[in-house]
Order: sequence, then structure tokens, then C-alpha cells
Amino acid sequence: MAKVAIVGASGVVGRTVLDILGEKNIKADFFLFASKNSEGKIFNIGDKQYVVSALDDNIFSLRPDYALMCTREDVSKKYVNMLVKSGTVVIDFSSYFRKKYPLVVPQINSEDIVGNIICNPNCATIGEVMSLFAIHKKYGLKSIYISTYQSLSGAGKLALDDKFVVDERQLKKLDYVINNNVIPYIGTIYDDNFCEEEKKIIFETKKILHDDDIFIMSQTVRIPIDVCHGESIFFETKVDCDIDALRREIESSENVRYVGCAMPILTKGKDDVLVSRLRQYDKRHFAMFVVVDNLRKGAAQNGVEILIKLLGGKDGRCDNSTCHSI
Repeated sequence: MAKVAIVGASGVVGRTVLDILGEKNIKADFFLFASKNSEGKIFNIGDKQYVVSALDDNIFSLRPDYALMCTREDVSKKYVNMLVKSGTVVIDFSSYFRKKYPLVVPQINSEDIVGNIICNPNCATIGEVMSLFAIHKKYGLKSIYISTYQSLSGAGKLALDDKFVVDERQLKKLDYVINNNVIPYIGTIYDDNFCEEEKKIIFETKKILHDDDIFIMSQTVRIPIDVCHGESIFFETKVDCDIDALRREIESSENVRYVGCAMPILTKGKDDVLVSRLRQYDKRHFAMFVVVDNLRKGAAQNGVEILIKLLGGKDGRCDNSTCHSI
């Protein structure tokens, strides 16, 4: 049975990973790691309990077959290469390795699951490419204009703690008070006035879709809700098509559903990306609104689906006849 390390198990994404592993009944020897502050905490995977160990160099002597790094860039930078040297295949949730190593959404580019480091994309990028993939495959995409409305959980537990703060001096994570407010950037703002999250979406979309020629403009906004990201997407196809044909492509996409009114409250705790309000300006210009649970399909679910592929499962589902072996 494969040994699987969950690093960052006590964080909001890590805990969601544990829930999904239990839901999907994935069979493996699991080992949980987190910061020293979480050492000794007990979490469940399914009906079995696991004790969290403090993350230190002892993880290398464990020699796990797989490691899900639900961690920040600095933690991945410190541990991933050493894990790979010890024989571990790493699924990294941070952005640290995304430019150099495969960046995978299993429903789109599972053929890119190769090598010892596989990267989990940005949560907003996943919802975007899931909703656009079938359209891109059939009609091609010339341009994408995306504005995101991203929940606090995308910035971690400390950002959630800032939700009701009204005095900037008491903030734990955010730069500005978000109570009754929105913040029109996410991450570092660079000299060209793009922020970190906007650059991630542009780069990752092209990489996952295997198309560097798409013109992409992005605007990312942090909003005061706990979970789920909304995305307003305007796109231009390379060939003429109509709204009914596009809707058929969306509805045929794996783990994507077209609904009457896609809202965060409808996708919270769900694995599907929801699409609504598809509109047509002319034969090549369209718009739609997309929502995704950033903790599930936007992070944990996608990473677990990569693990399932590595374990031998088919189509993002765990086949118990194959999930017991590498």
C-alpha cells in the first residue's frame, strides 16, 4: 500500500484534502504533517484517526511514495526537492514550482502528469479553464478577459479571521479592512500595476490549455465571503459559433454544470464548477459567470484527483481495485 504524506494537514486546504480522501475511500498509509503548533492534533480520514506530526527533516526518513504539499511557497521551497531526492512524487499546491513543472487539471491535461513534481494550479485558474476548455478545444480562444471575486479562504485562516475587523491595526493577514468592502488586488502589486494573482491566472491559463497565443487580461478582487470564488469571463472565439452551441459544449464538460444562476452559495462544498448567464454579443464574442468552491475543486479536490491518477484511478474517480497499489 502506498505511503502518502499530507503536509499542511491542519490548514483550511489540508483539512479539505483529508475530508475528500475519506469521501473517496482512497486506500493508502497516510501520514499527517503540519507546523509545530499543530503537533499532536487528531484528524479523521474517513472513520480512521491520524495524529499530526511536526514538519521537520524526519519526513525524509519516512520516504513517502507521494506527498501532497498543502503549504506556502517557502515551505515547498525548503522541502520539495529533498522529498523528490528521497524518491517521493510530490503534488505541490503552492505556486513555487508552477513555471518549471507540469501544471495539471486532470479533466483537461492529465497527460501532463509526469515526473516527480506535479503542480496544483491556482484556485481561480481552475474554475476558469474548466468552464472554457471544451469551448477552446472545439472553437479556439483568441482572447479572455476575466474578473474574479475571490473569497477570504483563498488567503488562509488568518484572512478569514479578518472578516469582521473594522480597525486596520487589528488585521492579521489583509492589507485593508474588508468588512463592508472589497480589495481590488490579491498578492503583491508589481511595477506594471498587475498583482500577483492576475499574473498567475494569465500564465497558468496558457500553460494548462497549451496555448501561448491567447490574449488574456485579468482583474482579481478579494470579497468578504468565506468560501467560493466568482468569475466574470468575457471571451472571443477564433471561429464563428452561436450561444446554443457553446452551451452544449459547456454542458458536455466533465464536472461542469450550466445552471440558472451560478452563485457561491450553490457551489459551496461541491466539486462541480457552475456556469450561468451565457451571453452573446456577436458570432465570436461571449460572456458568462462562473463559480467554483476554491477549497474543493479549486484546490483540495484537484490535488486529490491528481493523486488518484497517480495511484491508477480512472477519470478522476477512485477504483478500489487499483487504488491499493502504485
